[in-house]
Amino acid sequence: MTVSEITIDFVKDWLGISDGDETALNACLTAAKKQAMSYSGLTAAELDEHEDITFAVLGILNDLYTSNRPDTAQTAMNTMSQKILNMYSQNFL
Repeated sequence: MTVSEITIDFVKDWLGISDGDETALNACLTAAKKQAMSYSGLTAAELDEHEDITFAVLGILNDLYTSNRPDTAQTAMNTMSQKILNMYSQNFL
């Protein structure tokens, strides 16, 4: 599965929820993709060239969706997502 193939139904299954706010899930998915692109310097098409980046995006999405309260929000990307994106990072500035 590539990043562009991630659907909201798949996200719900991944997060283990049956009844999520689809607007919030869409926003989190979009933000997770943009964070992966910004961090790595890859385009959306280039993200799709590496199927393991899908797990990085899902990890970011999970953090965004489950840590939506200011007192529980993380300030750093989770280690799994960061390690995967580091393998393909072209953004060294």
